[in-house]
Amino acid sequence: MMHNTLFSFLNSNPTKNIAILGFFSNHPVKEYFNEGKTFLILGKSDYLWAHISSSSETELSLILAKYHKKTKYYFSVEDWMIPIILKYGTLDWQMITNRFVLDENVFTDLPKFDAHRIDKKYAGYLYNNSDYKKFLTIKYIEDRLIKDISAGIFVNNILVAWGFTHDDGSLGFLNVIEEYRNKGYGTDILLSLIQMKRKQKQTVFGNIIPGNIASTKLVTKLGFKLDCKTTWIKLK
Repeated sequence: MMHNTLFSFLNSNPTKNIAILGFFSNHPVKEYFNEGKTFLILGKSDYLWAHISSSSETELSLILAKYHKKTKYYFSVEDWMIPIILKYGTLDWQMITNRFVLDENVFTDLPKFDAHRIDKKYAGYLYNNSDYKKFLTIKYIEDRLIKDISAGIFVNNILVAWGFTHDDGSLGFLNVIEEYRNKGYGTDILLSLIQMKRKQKQTVFGNIIPGNIASTKLVTKLGFKLDCKTTWIKLK
């Protein structure tokens, strides 16, 4: 019953809470705390993450004063929340992204190249070819390949392009081996993932590092719209 109250609140504003709803569709709620219309929700994927749904500095300050010792990891937070979080620790790292959302009424082409689901045995390979090792583990990648959609393009039995999802269900990890770029593989990976998400009747969205110009151009070309900036934080 308590979880029903939580999810009823989150679903009252599904766009604002898209990352939280996505995460907890794949992971159980460990525990959560409430102050007015502010919720602090704990769930574990690679780490124990704190998810915050709030529009009130006062309420968030009150809830973190009580429960900030629960974890040092904060998931997809808004800019105004960051100074309040930093009252309780020094920044170890942060990952800032722009969130792009594809409206369900936007038409996208079908991919031209065949894309296949990626086996978990490729987790180490994907990790070694990632630019974001600081934020990843091989175990995390294995978990994502097992639990959700993925798309890979193989040339001569070599995995040359791929994409899968983060633990909130957002599209990500789009990568093409350098010598195979500019052939349309990246576009087709994204188109394949979009088709899979839509078959599951799930909202299509992704988070892109602001400096990643190529991915930003690609998603906007396909009709994604910038929704907001969001940040992952680890305190020391």
